[in-house]
Amino acid sequence: MGGQDHTVPEAVTKATLKQYRHSEAVTDLVEFADRGHSLTIDHGWRQVADAGLDWLRKQGLTS
Repeated sequence: MGGQDHTVPEAVTKATLKQYRHSEAVTDLVEFADRGHSLTIDHGWRQVADAGLDWLRKQGLTS
């Protein structure tokens, strides 16, 4: 989540994550404190992509 996101506030993101707590879905929340809503298209998008790839590797979903 973007710490500076004014489109989808932190409370909404955390409430959405909480809805998965009894699910078998594997979830995680990573905050990019200095980022806004457009995490994947703004400057620093590679850091966001790397975090996603790291998460996939930890789940054993990519090499």
